[in-house]
Amino acid sequence: MRPLTLVSLAVLLCLVPPAHAIDHKNLDEGRPLRLEDAYPIASGELALEAGVGFTLQRRGADRALLPLEVLYGAYPNLQFGLGSHVSTDPHEIDEQAKSGDLQLSVLYNFNQETLTVPALGVKLTLNVPTGVDSSGADVELKGIVTKSFNRVSVHLNAAYAVLTGTRRHERDGQYQFIVGASYPVGAPRYTRTTLVADVFIQQAPRRGESEIVGAEVGFRHQLTPRLVLDAGIGSEFTGPADRSRFFITTGLSVGF
Repeated sequence: MRPLTLVSLAVLLCLVPPAHAIDHKNLDEGRPLRLEDAYPIASGELALEAGVGFTLQRRGADRALLPLEVLYGAYPNLQFGLGSHVSTDPHEIDEQAKSGDLQLSVLYNFNQETLTVPALGVKLTLNVPTGVDSSGADVELKGIVTKSFNRVSVHLNAAYAVLTGTRRHERDGQYQFIVGASYPVGAPRYTRTTLVADVFIQQAPRRGESEIVGAEVGFRHQLTPRLVLDAGIGSEFTGPADRSRFFITTGLSVGF
């Protein structure tokens, strides 16, 4: 997907009359951290999530990222997603998801949490090789657990991706585990800001390299009932020599 296509999609959605509010307490992957909760957006809701990110590499060229995703609550507890991202220096990307690849996702929530049972969700994502130097479709299955303790919500994400089109020195599959928490500032009386933090461990893309371990912190802030601002920063502490020493992202979620 070319940058012009992303911009055209964003402009088209912005022309649609807004009809639904969105919630700053809802966590979606990439807005602003990789952590997400077990809940989809409301049935009938359409949301556009866009951002700008910067990654400082320990080796190699630093990169800027422009992600864009459209989410749709098709049915109660069921969410569909369509997204992509473009990047500077696309030929230098070692990750399986390349600049311009198209991601199709489905998120399903099995239950609302109770005093004893956490909320459970599952997400299936298909990465289509439409980008620069991309080859082979990839499928990721992610399990999501969300449990609240007073006003703090704890989230666990466990994912495994099956990769195709990889080279000889690259893995045919990668796992990732994320543990984090979110806290609505000012609750229960009034809150417009949610703080988010996580730690993650991810299998390195190349065989023989050590696992990537890092942490992130960020926030989501409700500007209007239909507009949420987010920002996050993080670092990869251990892993391959070319891992990211610092990354930052900021963006907006708009409800339609």
